[in-house]
Amino acid sequence: MILAFDTSTALTSVAVIDAGQVVSERVHLDARRHAEVLAPMLSDVLHGIDRDRIAAVACGVGPGPYTGLRVGIASALAMGAAWSIPVHGLCSLDALAASVLDEADAPEVLCVAADARRREIYWARYDATGRRLDGPLVSRPGDLDDATRRGPWAGHGAEVHRDELGVVLDSADITAPETSSRLYPHACWVGRRVEALLAGGAHSGVTAVELSVHGDDGTPTSAALRGLDLLPPQPLYLRRPDAAEPKR
Repeated sequence: MILAFDTSTALTSVAVIDAGQVVSERVHLDARRHAEVLAPMLSDVLHGIDRDRIAAVACGVGPGPYTGLRVGIASALAMGAAWSIPVHGLCSLDALAASVLDEADAPEVLCVAADARRREIYWARYDATGRRLDGPLVSRPGDLDDATRRGPWAGHGAEVHRDELGVVLDSADITAPETSSRLYPHACWVGRRVEALLAGGAHSGVTAVELSVHGDDGTPTSAALRGLDLLPPQPLYLRRPDAAEPKR
C-alpha cells in the first residue's frame, strides 16, 4: 500500500492506494485551509487501515503555491519518518495528466496546467503514455508557441485562461464537478503513478539541490527533470519567491 498526498493546488487530497485501487480517499477544496483540514482527512483515510501494510509515502511536489505545497510535503515526510518507510515525490502535473490520459477518449498529446497566478500557468505536455515531453514550466499563455497553445489542455489553469488557449477539455464530473480530476491533481493519482513507477524499477535521479537552482522562467528546473519521474520529496518551485532579503 501507498499513502499519498497532494496539496499543490486549492484542492487538498489524501489517499491510500493498493495495487492501483483506491482503498480510501478524502478531498477538500479550499485554497486557504490546507493545514487545517489535512490532519482530520488523514485520520479518516487511515481509519481501519493496517499501517504495517503501508510500504511507502508519495506526495505531489508541485509546482504550486509555497505555503500549501509545504503542508502536504511536510506531512508526507513526517509520516515516512514516523513509520520508517521511504517518501517519494512526484510532479503534481504528472498526476493530473495521468488521470486524464486514463480515460477512454484520451488525446494522443495532452497539455495540463495549474494556475500560477500573476496571469501565468504552471504547465507540462505529455504523450498518450503519460511521458512528459515538455515542462514543467511557468509561462504566460500568450507566450506559448502556437502548437502548444492549441492543446488540448486540461487543469484548473487551463480553465482560468480558457480564452487564451485552444482546446480545453470539459472538466465536468458527474459526481463532483468542482473537484474533478481534470481540474486538480488528486492524491490517488499521485499514489497510482508512484506505485507503477516503483514497480517498474524507477528511482529518483535528481537531488533537491539541483531543483533549487532555477531562474524565473523555470528552464533549469525543467532541464533537470527531463526524463525523470520520481523526485525527492522537496517543493518544486519554478520561480523565485516574492519575498526578498533585506539589503544590508
